[in-house]
Amino acid sequence: MRREVIAFFDVDHTISRRATAVPFIMICIKRGYIRWWTLLAAPFLFIAYRFFSVKMETLFKLSLPYLTGLSRATFDSIAEEAYHRFMEKSLYPGALREMEQLRKEGTRVILATSSPFEAVYPLVKRCGIGAADVIATQFAYDAEGKFMGKLVGMPVFSRHKCSIIQDFAERSGADLHYCSFYSDSIHDLPLLNSVGRPVAANPDLRLRFLARRRGWVIKDFTK
Repeated sequence: MRREVIAFFDVDHTISRRATAVPFIMICIKRGYIRWWTLLAAPFLFIAYRFFSVKMETLFKLSLPYLTGLSRATFDSIAEEAYHRFMEKSLYPGALREMEQLRKEGTRVILATSSPFEAVYPLVKRCGIGAADVIATQFAYDAEGKFMGKLVGMPVFSRHKCSIIQDFAERSGADLHYCSFYSDSIHDLPLLNSVGRPVAANPDLRLRFLARRRGWVIKDFTK
């Protein structure tokens, strides 16, 4: 029996120029769900997440309480507006071509992102991918469909992302040794080390250096 071959893709800065959560937050501010002055902290939080040891869980805990009580339908509306205003033209053409070629070859394409599922789903649809092929951070809802201000489990990030994808591959009957993972960030190193074909896509400086040293494939999706 042939094992399923999967190509896992990170989203932010791998498939898109923008981080998907940022436009989502901007629309939340526009609609009055989050105070505008929280934007002042955004650059510092991004730097802390990207280059230092601030955990993704901490960033979510700082922002999620503001959105408590909103419905799933409201989040979907926010995400659609954010996508069409900010994300639609930020997708890398090379990434779209790569995913299409992989699908033609019979490889299953899975998007794996630390962004909330709701925030990333319009982009997912544009990539021709169904909801079942998305691994994303999950919001928790109550019985009435209202957001509870917390997550289901952990954010899909770094070591948590790695373990979540390992579990996903096992359930799907896939062997990660025959799978690939595309990422721009050194934060995804645990998963890049776990697959048979790690791909540094639009890599940051640290990942580019490591990929060259290890002989990994490096791709520029911006063209």
